[in-house]
Amino acid sequence: MKRKLSPYILPFVFLVPALAVYGYFANLLNFTQDDSYITYRYVANYLNGDGLVFNIGERVEGITNHGWAILQILIGVLGGDYILFSRILGLLCGAGAIVMAFGIARLLFAKDDFAFIGLSTLLIGCNMSLAYWAPAGLETACFAFIANLAIYLYLIRSRWLVLAMMWSVWIRPEGALLCGLLLVTEAIVERRIPWYSIRHSILAFILSLPFVVFKLAYYGSLVPNPFHAKTSVHIDDQIIQGAEYAGKFFSQYGFYGLGFVLCALFFRKLEIKARSVVIISALYVCYIVVVGGDVLQVHRFFLPLMGASAIVFALGLWAAFSWVTSRTRLLVVVIAIIPAIWMTVTLPRQNVEAYNNLEKAFTRKMDFMASRLLETDSRSFSLAVSTIGIIGYRLVGHTIIDMVGLTDSTIARSSEEPIPGMTSTWKERKHNTKYILSRAPDYIMFSTGMKPSAPAERALHLYSQFLNSYRSVGWYYNPEGRSVGVVSQAFKRVRPIEGDIIPTYPIEYVEHYKLGLDQFVRGQDKEAIKEYNMALAASPEPYFVYLLYQKAFSFFRMYQVDSARPMLERLVARDSLVFEAHRDLYLFARLDGNEAKAKIHERWLKELVPWYWERIKATTEKAVADQEQARKARDKAAAQGQKP
Repeated sequence: MKRKLSPYILPFVFLVPALAVYGYFANLLNFTQDDSYITYRYVANYLNGDGLVFNIGERVEGITNHGWAILQILIGVLGGDYILFSRILGLLCGAGAIVMAFGIARLLFAKDDFAFIGLSTLLIGCNMSLAYWAPAGLETACFAFIANLAIYLYLIRSRWLVLAMMWSVWIRPEGALLCGLLLVTEAIVERRIPWYSIRHSILAFILSLPFVVFKLAYYGSLVPNPFHAKTSVHIDDQIIQGAEYAGKFFSQYGFYGLGFVLCALFFRKLEIKARSVVIISALYVCYIVVVGGDVLQVHRFFLPLMGASAIVFALGLWAAFSWVTSRTRLLVVVIAIIPAIWMTVTLPRQNVEAYNNLEKAFTRKMDFMASRLLETDSRSFSLAVSTIGIIGYRLVGHTIIDMVGLTDSTIARSSEEPIPGMTSTWKERKHNTKYILSRAPDYIMFSTGMKPSAPAERALHLYSQFLNSYRSVGWYYNPEGRSVGVVSQAFKRVRPIEGDIIPTYPIEYVEHYKLGLDQFVRGQDKEAIKEYNMALAASPEPYFVYLLYQKAFSFFRMYQVDSARPMLERLVARDSLVFEAHRDLYLFARLDGNEAKAKIHERWLKELVPWYWERIKATTEKAVADQEQARKARDKAAAQGQKP
C-alpha cells in the first residue's frame, strides 16, 4: 500500500531548494558594499575610544542602522572580526527572510493549495537582489528578516511582535514606519480601532526609550543625518524619482505589478490575513515612492518586500482561479512556476551582475587610493570625498569631509541652493562648496577621478579657490594585473585658500568640461575637443589648467603632437605644478633627443609625484626604444631600395 506524502511535509520540499539557490547566488555575487564601511568606521572609532562618530569630535549620526552598529561593537569588544560577523549575519538573515516568507505563505494558503506556497518560496529563493545584499555587510537583509518576522507575528497575533517591532526600529528608521503600517492595516482590514497593534507599538516604544534617549543626548536628534542629506528640496522631483525606482523594481521582479492588480480585482475573495499582506505591501511601496527611492541600486529598499511581493503574486494567481478545483489550480501553478522563476532570475540578472562588478571594482580602486595616500603622505591629512565608504574606513583617524553630506550635518542641513542648469544622475544633490573650501581639506577626491560627476564635485569648479589652489597627484593603478592600467588621481591643496569664497565661474563651463571628459573616456577625442572649446568659450580667464591640459592630451592621443606640444609648454610656463603636462613633455623631449629639456621635466616629476617616476621612466624608455627600432627598420628598408 502506497503511503501518501503528508501535506504538512510536502511544502518543505520547496524550502530546501529555495535556500540552495539563494546560497548559490550569494556565493556568486559575494562582495562587501562600499557603504558598509561607513558603519565599520563608526564601530572602529568607538572601539578605539573615540566615540560612536565618523570624525573624531563630530557627533553626527551618519548611519541609519544604529542597532546593526551596536551588534558589531559587541563582537568587536569580545575580540571578534566585526566585518566578517556582519557579512555572515547578513547571509543568515537573508536565509531567515526566505524562511519567514515561507511561513507567511503557509498561513495564507490551504493544505490543498500547497503549490502556491512553493511558488512564493521559490520566487524569493531565486531573487538575486536578496542574494546580492545579504552578504554585503549592510543591515539590509537583517531588516528584511525582521520585517517579515513582524508580519508573520502580526498575522498569528503573537505577543512576541513587540520585540520584532523594537528590533526593527533599532535596525533601521523604517522600523517605525513598519509599526505604523501594521496599525493602519489592522484598522482597514478589521474596520475597528486597532488595539492589538496599538498595544504592541506602545510597548515597543517603551522598550526603545533607552535608544531614543541616547540619540537625543548624544546626537541631538532622532532623525539620522542621511535623511536630511538625501531628502530632495523639491517633493515633486522626489516622487518622480521614487516612481521610477518602483517602476524598475516591478519591471524586473514584480511581473509589472500583476500580483497587485489581480489582488485588487479579486480583493473580496481574499481572507483577512491575505488582505493584510496585500495592504502592508501596497503601503510600503507608496512609502518608497514618496521618499524618492534609494541612492543604491539593485532594489535595496524593496528587500523587505521581496517575500511579500512573491506572496502577493501567488495570492493574485490564486484569487483569479479560486473558482476552479484545487487540481486545476495546481495545474495553473505548474504551468506558471517555470516562466515565473525564469523571469525572476533573468530579467534583473544583467543589472545585478553589472552593479556587482562595478561595486567590486570601485571598492578595490578606493582601497588602493587609501593605501597610496597613506604611503605617500605621513601627515594627519584631511580629505573631502563624495564616496566615503572604504576610503573612510582605511583612513580612520583622518578627518573625512563627506561632500554629499551623509556624515556632515552642515552640508545636509545647510545646503546651498540648487544651481540652475546643472544636470546630474546623482540622488545626493545637496552641497555646500563654500563650507568645504573654508575647511581647506588637504585632498579632494572625486568619485570618477578627474571628472566632476556629483553635484558637489561640479559645484567646486565654480570657485576660483578650488581651480587655483588644488592640483592633481596620481598613482598608477593596474587592477587584477591587466595589460593596461590607469592613473588614479586626487586633488592636493598646493596653495592656501584665499579671498572671498564666492562662485565666479559659470555652470555652462563645468557642464561642457564634464561632457568633454565623457567623450574622452569613450575614445572620441574630436568630440571631446569640441566640448572643451565650448567650455573655454563659456569660461572667464584664467582658464582651469586641467581643461587646457585635457584639450592638449586629446590632440596628443590623435597623434597631433605639433598641436599638443605648444599647448603643454604654455601650460607649464603658467603653472609648473601640473605633473601630467611634465610627463608628456618629458616623453616628447626624450623622443626628440633633447636631454636638457628632459632633465627639467624629470626634476619636476620627481618633486611632484616621486612615487610615479619609475613608472614614467620605464614607459618612456620603451617608447624611445620602439622609436629607435622603427628608425632602424626604415633605414634598412631604404638601403635595400624598399618602400618603408
